[in-house]
Amino acid sequence: MSGKSACFDVLGTCFSFSTAIDTLSDRLGPKLAAIGVDPKTLFFSWFYAAQRDFTYTSIAGSYTPIAQILRHTLTRACLIVDLPADQVTDADVQAVMEQITKLPAREGLKACYDGLREAGWDVHGVTNGGKDASLNYYALADVELDADHLLSCDDIKVAKPDVKVYETANQHLTSRGLGKEGDGERWFVAAHGWDLIAARKAGFKTAYLTFEEHDPVTEVFGKFDLYADSMAELLEKLKAL
Repeated sequence: MSGKSACFDVLGTCFSFSTAIDTLSDRLGPKLAAIGVDPKTLFFSWFYAAQRDFTYTSIAGSYTPIAQILRHTLTRACLIVDLPADQVTDADVQAVMEQITKLPAREGLKACYDGLREAGWDVHGVTNGGKDASLNYYALADVELDADHLLSCDDIKVAKPDVKVYETANQHLTSRGLGKEGDGERWFVAAHGWDLIAARKAGFKTAYLTFEEHDPVTEVFGKFDLYADSMAELLEKLKAL
């Protein structure tokens, strides 16, 4: 093994929200259309607000798993866009949450993970999501990742982008003999700038995938070490290092 490692964010980076958005459209599409709201817009308004609440409750010393926050805030997200609560049933919420438990892999994820391992890299996940749910994503996608290679914020009861998450990742890599903090051998991969600025401060090299946020907004987040539009491009760029 070369000592190189790649820690991947999981939600939105390795796994897509497409099926959850489709289910939201199937369940609420006509009601949303009547008030001029697009299901994809509603989904990301809800999900990004849930990420905020997940992080803020953690900062306030009241850590709550993100799945719980998502489940309990979907109706509120609908209220915010003027869809009355009585038009959102428990069955609607349950149907969307069922999709959250089985998100589909991003195109090329398996080939990227397998290709990195073949090139001597150790591949890990570092996620805001629950450990069992995240391992299930990988299993459903036939992508190899075991519990020893997945770090969940639920394990330490602290939400990203708290420095403790990235320190824990560094400690885990050190325990496996994979380089040392700041040596340029440890990479963090995400589709979110807020995740990568914290990883960068913790000594990771940073790789930004463009397929969720689209614009890296360097005026706010600065420049990352590597940019890629797909898992296939990411693999080739990391292997070329």
